[in-house]
Amino acid sequence: MKKLLGSFNNLFKFTRKEYEASINALNIFFGAVIGISLGSIGDIPTKDYVLLLVLTVTAVTAILFVTYSERRYWSIFLAGLTLYAMWSMDQSSDGIIDLPPKLLPTLGVWGALAIITEFSDIIKETPTEDEAEDDK
Repeated sequence: MKKLLGSFNNLFKFTRKEYEASINALNIFFGAVIGISLGSIGDIPTKDYVLLLVLTVTAVTAILFVTYSERRYWSIFLAGLTLYAMWSMDQSSDGIIDLPPKLLPTLGVWGALAIITEFSDIIKETPTEDEAEDDK
């Protein structure tokens, strides 16, 4: 019973494998959602399409840096700066770019979940009996 209750204390702590699974799930899911967002843009000029792709890949890369880089705070700053730049370009009066309506919220939620996951505790796994015997 004590072991069962103790496991509830670790609900918001990941093992290394659970952390990696969480990051992979976020990346796969939000990659698909971005594909849907970009699939709804219709027929736009090639120049605008290329700019949209460059902005999107920059934001995706910045979000991935949050979860893969050793420099957490710098990566979070870059991701935030990238998303702010995209929002500013979308809001500008001279119409630099017109982002698909759901692209920026998708990137924002993905970034926020990546940051939350990155700052979750990772607990050290104890080797199972089989793994301990394999190490011998």
